[in-house]
Amino acid sequence: VGTKSERAALAALSRLLMDSDPLAVPFYEAVTQARWFKWSSIHAAAVAALLEANGAEEESRSLIADSAARLESGADLALFYCDLMAAFSSRGLKRRAMDFYAQLRAMPTPLAGGGKTYMAMIKSLCMMGLAAEAEEALRVMLSLGYQPDAFQFGLVAKCYGKAGQLAEMERVIASMSDAGIRLGTGAANIVLSCYSACREHGKMLAWLKKMRKLRVTPTTKGYNFVLNSCPTVVSMARELDPSLPLSAAQLVRKLKSASPWPAEAEVVQELLAASSVLTKAMVWSETEVKLNLHGFSITSAYVLMLQWVDALKVDRTLPLEVSVVCGVGKHSDVRGEPKVRELAQEVLSRTGSPLRLSARNKGRLVAKRDRVKHWLATEWTSMVPEESTDQSTNSSDQQQCLPNLLRKLGQFFSSFVPVSR
Repeated sequence: VGTKSERAALAALSRLLMDSDPLAVPFYEAVTQARWFKWSSIHAAAVAALLEANGAEEESRSLIADSAARLESGADLALFYCDLMAAFSSRGLKRRAMDFYAQLRAMPTPLAGGGKTYMAMIKSLCMMGLAAEAEEALRVMLSLGYQPDAFQFGLVAKCYGKAGQLAEMERVIASMSDAGIRLGTGAANIVLSCYSACREHGKMLAWLKKMRKLRVTPTTKGYNFVLNSCPTVVSMARELDPSLPLSAAQLVRKLKSASPWPAEAEVVQELLAASSVLTKAMVWSETEVKLNLHGFSITSAYVLMLQWVDALKVDRTLPLEVSVVCGVGKHSDVRGEPKVRELAQEVLSRTGSPLRLSARNKGRLVAKRDRVKHWLATEWTSMVPEESTDQSTNSSDQQQCLPNLLRKLGQFFSSFVPVSR
């Protein structure tokens, strides 16, 4: 599509279909009448699936028949069946999706369209949750001399992983090297996400060590996968009790002594050893050093801040200003509840940090260099010693009540303290 308005029209159609908007079908019919309109297999399949999902089966089947009749080559028809499989399965119409798969399998082999057709087929089968069939299509693709990329292997591995079939997932990832494909961050994240879902800390630890050996650095997404699978750390970040560790070393020690999950402490320790995530999240300039917490879960933000403070202590040549960007809750589970900001304020306030909410940006904590240097020169520990466990319930409640009250008061008054920028 050439002009800006034509591209905008197709983008609007895609959005309507994605949102299952009732206007999608009449909008599609109107667009098809335009002179510039070029038929699209993906759009036709999406409209057909939406019609059937809304109970208009006759209209759906008519659209499919008309679309198939206009296709002149076997390659185009095979791709259309793949798009139909994906569109119908995405709306929960798996039986109909299987009908299109049967039609695809009935076509002469090898399928027309070459590698492109097999790539589309693998993607659609994975959307349908048919991992074994997708892996078989991957094998056929390789046997025919077509070269799949890491994305196809990743799709199949993820499909196995989502079904809890970790051995099969591992086999597919291992087969990438046989096909001459180097392990990248995408495939590495898929493995981490699958181990995370199953809380396989032992396997996750081994995989993190393998990543380090192959020099595949964790990403923000991988960092979230790992830490969100660590129940003890998740509980710490949510509850923020008085014994919350305030340094990376304290965190590891507490996990070793208190975590009921044998490998949890080692997993966190291995992740802390990789500085790539912190390096990307921390921006240094002549005027400012900034930690950007966008994209991190609450648990990940907590651990990353501990790493960040350690890094600041090592490098005392600070610029004029130090800040933490944590947002105002636009992407929180409940919009407008800045959970990451609340966590950042709480953790930093417990360490005596001078960082306060900026007067101009309520999603940013900021302080001047001299005050930060003085803060970093001090030592801080948890409000309650880790060994102090022999306390009555009433005493524990009283100890938690006062810090919580002080924290709330501090957060309330900090919004009125004028801070530059």
